[in-house]
Amino acid sequence: SDHAWGGNYMMFGGGVKGGQIVGTYPDNLTDDGPRSLGRGRMIPTTSWDAVFLPLAEWAGATPDDLPNVCPNKDNFPASHFIDATALFEI
Repeated sequence: SDHAWGGNYMMFGGGVKGGQIVGTYPDNLTDDGPRSLGRGRMIPTTSWDAVFLPLAEWAGATPDDLPNVCPNKDNFPASHFIDATALFEI
């Protein structure tokens, strides 16, 4: 489970630009690392919203739809979101 913030996601399909890892992998996975909460729990670097917003755009959501589809989008700068052209053949 992503517990509403981050996790691992896989996408399949003819329009998906595969063979890539998107986001930032932590440099330090020890309990002393800057993203560690201890006991193996890490603060993710890429939110679910960063992946879901371009997925919604690719699926046909319009800019007017996005506040309903991705209500947390205004909590992040535009640079946080992955460009749909990086994930899908458009």
